[in-house]
Amino acid sequence: MKQPLTVTYVSHASILLDGEFGRLICDPWILNEPIYTFTTWKFPAAVIPPEELTAGLDYLYLSHPHEDHLHIPSLDRFPRDVEVLLPEYTSNPGLRAQTVERTFRELGFHRVRKIRPWETVMLDGNTPFTIIPACKMKWWDWENSGFVLEHHDCKLLNMNDCPSDPELYAEVDRRFGEIDIGFVQYSGVSMFPGCYRMPKADMREASAKRKIGWTQQKNMVELLRVRRLAPFAGDFAWLDERMTHCNWANRATPKLFEDFVRTNYPEKNIDIVIMYPSDTWTRQRGLERNHPEIDWNNYVEEIERLRQRLKPKIDALRRWIDSSDVRDLRSRSERFIAHLNQWIHQGDVTFRARIRVTVEGPNSGFSFVMRCSPETGFAAAWGDDQPVDQELFVREALWAAVLDGKVLLNNIQWASENHEHVPFRLELAHFWFWFETYIDLNNRNPQALVDRALHPQIAQRIRPGHSVFPLDGEWELAAPWRRREQRDLKKAL
Repeated sequence: MKQPLTVTYVSHASILLDGEFGRLICDPWILNEPIYTFTTWKFPAAVIPPEELTAGLDYLYLSHPHEDHLHIPSLDRFPRDVEVLLPEYTSNPGLRAQTVERTFRELGFHRVRKIRPWETVMLDGNTPFTIIPACKMKWWDWENSGFVLEHHDCKLLNMNDCPSDPELYAEVDRRFGEIDIGFVQYSGVSMFPGCYRMPKADMREASAKRKIGWTQQKNMVELLRVRRLAPFAGDFAWLDERMTHCNWANRATPKLFEDFVRTNYPEKNIDIVIMYPSDTWTRQRGLERNHPEIDWNNYVEEIERLRQRLKPKIDALRRWIDSSDVRDLRSRSERFIAHLNQWIHQGDVTFRARIRVTVEGPNSGFSFVMRCSPETGFAAAWGDDQPVDQELFVREALWAAVLDGKVLLNNIQWASENHEHVPFRLELAHFWFWFETYIDLNNRNPQALVDRALHPQIAQRIRPGHSVFPLDGEWELAAPWRRREQRDLKKAL
C-alpha cells in the first residue's frame, strides 16, 4: 500500500512533507529566534524540537532569500548532506541571483541542486516536483519561487510569498489542473503604521483604516481550481516592549483571511485549512489538530503570554544591541557611508526617492540623505538640507550595531520610526524593496556575510550562532508535538 502525503505545519512558511519520495522541508525558520534586525518573532511559536525535524530528512527547499525563509540559525541545525533544492533565477542571471546558493555552500551544504523555472525533477525517482517562477508583472520581485508537488494521492501547490498574475496562473492551471491544496501567504507585513512616528491614538485610527489588499490570495482563488486553501506565513509578532503595538497595528490573522474568502467567494466552496505548529493534514483524513486552538479575537493577549515566556531571550537581545559602541559615531558613520557609496550596486534604481536617516541620542544627533533616481542611481550624502520624502529616526545604539556589524542596514526600518513629509507614493515602496535587497552588497543575513566588501574588518563571515541566546527549557513549548506522538503511538499499538 502506497504512503499518503502527510503535511506537517512547522511554523511561518515552513511545512514538512512526508510521502513516497521521503521527507522534504520547506523554508525552515524552525527556531524561535527573531528576524528583521531581531525585532520580529512568530506567533504562534514553533513547537517541534529541531532534532525531530532534521532526523531522516531527504530534501530541503528554499524559495527565496528573505530572512524569514533563509534563516541561518535554523539552517545550521540541518545535516550538511541533505539535498538542497533551489530555484534557478534564469530571468536575471548575476551575482544577486547566486546569493542563496553561495550562502548554502558557505554553510557547508554540498548537495545543492538548482532547478530552472517550470523544470520538473523526480524526487526519489517517483514524485514530480516543479518550480514555479515569480510572475512578470511584479518584475522587481523576480528573486522568488513556488512549487507544485504531484504525489500519487495529492497535488500540492506552495506559493508562499511568490508573486502571481493572470499569465502565471494560466500556465499553472494548464499544466496541473485541479489542485488539492494550495499554501499561500495570508498576510505580509508593512512598516505602516506600526513603524511610523505618530501618537498611539493616530496609529490606532490608521490601523483601523488600513486595508488588506489580498491580491495574491485573490489570484489563487479566482484564477486556479483549488479545492483547499491553507493560509500561512503571516504569523509575525513583536515581543520587545518597545514594539508590542505592532501586534495590533501591522498584522492580519488567518481568521481574517478565512472570513474574506467565505464572504466574497461562497460559490467556490473552498475549504480553508488553518494550521498551527505541529498540526498535520492528509487528503484522506483532513486536518488533525495537535496545537491548542487560538482565540483570534484576543490574540494580542496570547502574544503577551508568549512574550513573558521568552522574556529572558528578549532581554538578552536588547542588552546586546544596546551595548554597541557609541563612541566616535559621526566619523565612523562617514567612513561607513563612503564605503557603501563606493561598492553599492546601481542596478534596478527605477524610482525617485529622498530618505533622510537621522541618528538620535546623546552621542549623535546627525543625519544623511539617501538619494535615488534613474539618472544618477543611489548615493548617500552628508550636508543635504533639501526637502525629503521620508525621514527615518534611528536610535544611536541600533546605528552603532550597524557600524559594528551586529545587524545589517537593510532592515533597520523595522526597528526605527519613519515619518512621511509627502503623501505616500508607489515609488517609495520600490525604494524600500530596493534598500532591503541591495544596501548590504548582496548580504541578506547578519549571520552570513558572503559578500566580503561589507564590513571587511569582520574575520568570521559565517556565524550561525550570532545573535542566538538559548533559553533553558525552551522546547517545553513542544507539548502539542508530544501529544501528537503519544496519539500516534496509541494508534500503532
